[in-house]
Amino acid sequence: MNEELANQQSNNNPSKEPNIEGVVVHQSFSGPLPPPEVLQKFEEVVPGSADRIIKMAEGQFTHRIELEKKVIDSDIKQSKYGQILGFIIAIVGLLVAMVVTIQGYQAAGSIIGGATLASLVGVFMYGSKVRSEERKQKEVEKK
Repeated sequence: MNEELANQQSNNNPSKEPNIEGVVVHQSFSGPLPPPEVLQKFEEVVPGSADRIIKMAEGQFTHRIELEKKVIDSDIKQSKYGQILGFIIAIVGLLVAMVVTIQGYQAAGSIIGGATLASLVGVFMYGSKVRSEERKQKEVEKK
């Protein structure tokens, strides 16, 4: 009887190699939370884990908002300090130009005053250009 079974198997599969077929399934997700089906499976394996995962995502979200607020506040402070220091430097430069001119050195006073005003205009134009480029880049990123 074993011989008959062996003969039947050799007749059905002449190469004597088993046919193996497989399917590969790949799933991925992005974002702070996995899909509901995955959360449900976590919950089935470890009760309470879905709630913990959701709380962890909420905590991360809150932390991110706090960091962004700190960065924005820091940028605002730096901008204010920059404006105050720029104003002081401009006033000092123009006062020095005025004093030098009054002392009889009109050429030196003109150069100091002109350089002070030119640097102010240059800084203003550079800042405007940088902000404009940042806005354009943000528009491109949104698309």
